[in-house]
Amino acid sequence: MPPCPPSSSARIDLVLIGTRGQVGSAFRQQLAAQQAALGARAGLDLRLLATFDRRGLAFDLEGLPPAEVEARLRPYGEAEREALFARLREPAATPTVVVDCTAAEAIADRYPEWLAAGVGIATANKRANARPLAFYRRLRQLAQAQGAPYRFETTVGAAIPLLGPLQEIVLRGERVHSVQGVLSGSLSFLLERLHAGEAFSAALAEARRLGYTEPDPFEDLRAEDLARKLLVLARVAGFELENEALEVEPFCAPPPPQTNEAAFLAAEDRRWRAAIEAALAAGERYVMLAEVGSAGARVGLRRLPAQHPFAALPAGQNLVRIETELQQERPLWLGGPGAGPAITAAGVLGDVIAAASELRDRRYASRRFSVAA
Repeated sequence: MPPCPPSSSARIDLVLIGTRGQVGSAFRQQLAAQQAALGARAGLDLRLLATFDRRGLAFDLEGLPPAEVEARLRPYGEAEREALFARLREPAATPTVVVDCTAAEAIADRYPEWLAAGVGIATANKRANARPLAFYRRLRQLAQAQGAPYRFETTVGAAIPLLGPLQEIVLRGERVHSVQGVLSGSLSFLLERLHAGEAFSAALAEARRLGYTEPDPFEDLRAEDLARKLLVLARVAGFELENEALEVEPFCAPPPPQTNEAAFLAAEDRRWRAAIEAALAAGERYVMLAEVGSAGARVGLRRLPAQHPFAALPAGQNLVRIETELQQERPLWLGGPGAGPAITAAGVLGDVIAAASELRDRRYASRRFSVAA
């Protein structure tokens, strides 16, 4: 059993990246609401040491009040950001967790150096784990070797507890045969609206307004974001796949360069209206399905009976079916909301709490061992 923490709250510093993005903003609100309770109930004194986005940076050794961050942000240069990153690489008196609420490749580039320095990471950014398999393995190895928590539950399924249970299945030696699922809350939302008779253009505009899509919605429509999710899910399940092994069918093809956006949306409205009418007439519904197994990995549109669990999902919901060597006749089903800034931020906060607890317990165990020695 892990050692019991001391009665006083343990300080854990947080560095939030993506301050004013939709997920970052929701995370700050939730952190502000829970800081006091986490100190009282979990023995965690979470301090927002620094936060930044592309337009501003704030830093305070005593901790920034999450609700007052925007007033404290100031324009900054590359040298100031690099000074913050250099501080993260130094041996720190206070355990630290980087909270990545971006979708930036440049931030994912930094993960190895932070983990190597013993800094924890809680991330909603899928970019790192969807890189070549060697990079993914390196991150996991660094985290284990340095005792640095690496939490990425929200990269697949938002706040649904999916990757953790799947990893536990693998760790106990139970082989995963296949995983199938509706993993894109944005595409699930679009399809529900389309089946209800809404035009593609109107459904897409609503999904963007609600924050269900990626900043570039064509990452969803090209199924690029969904492919990243499946790759992360497959690797956690024990399928050591490279990106090139995925068969990817887009939700809709992007318009050629210089295409008029209004003309493109009108064409998609007509195409989807005809497709949905044909499916409903046959008692079926479209599903954007991700699946991996011994036959390979694929994301693409499928027509399923309207009563099928994947086809009957409410808008924005995710659902995953996991079949293992011990769970074949009765596979494991996991589901819940899979899109939206507040849902994603809640999952990130859960990962932060888990990472902070791990750092606190390891530090306390190290101190107790030193005293005993």
